[in-house]
Amino acid sequence: MTSGPSMKTPTTALSHHTLDAVYYREKSLVDDILKPGSQPDFVREAMAHILGREIGEGELRVMNVILITMMEHGFTPSAIATRSIYMSAPENLQGAVAAGLMAVGSQFVGTVENNARLLAQVVAAPPEGRRALAEALVDDHKARKVFMPGFGHHLHKPDDPRALRLLEIGAENGLDGEYLKALRLLSEVVDEKARRHITINATGAVAALLGEMRIPVDLMRGFSVLGRTAGLVAHIAEERERPSARFIWDLVDKTIPYEA
Repeated sequence: MTSGPSMKTPTTALSHHTLDAVYYREKSLVDDILKPGSQPDFVREAMAHILGREIGEGELRVMNVILITMMEHGFTPSAIATRSIYMSAPENLQGAVAAGLMAVGSQFVGTVENNARLLAQVVAAPPEGRRALAEALVDDHKARKVFMPGFGHHLHKPDDPRALRLLEIGAENGLDGEYLKALRLLSEVVDEKARRHITINATGAVAALLGEMRIPVDLMRGFSVLGRTAGLVAHIAEERERPSARFIWDLVDKTIPYEA
């Protein structure tokens, strides 16, 4: 296809190379990032590459704990999918990981994004109208009989220990602004409407912290994927030594009867 007069030639700002150098944006991989005496940090470089800006030390510490928190959640659908595909096609490790990542959606892990959209609405509202908006958001979810993303957990009660610690680490590193205020406001309203305490869960805390780091809502799931990828590789490593995928398959086959 040839470029017409009104068609702009696409460009990229992510990477380029010369005969003797490779660049990540404007930094030479060898001379800047991997230079002698340096201590390259994957999370720092990944965030700079994704966001197009250097991050502060506080952001770096918070992102590290976010990725660690998102890494492992046990036998969730993503882990079961990864183990099952690996059992079926052990020569295709990346396919097994990809299968697990496809399960990162609105019900598991991707709830970070769902909560962040609510927080963004509250933050964008005038301060005097935020409580009314929070009440409307909670009422809407209650009327539709759906859970508020970022709140509640089937295992952790009365509070999710991960969320508590994540928010503490955020505050310790200067990330305690409008998104955290919005999360606390929503939490107050959720409790009032439920007439009992509903925990802020880990994904709610992560959403608020990513918002404080000015990460666009549409990119937030990418960081969940980044952390979960390491966990899925770990599930494959364990599946090789302590296989469970065939047991899960047999269990389903034996316990779900045929019914016409």
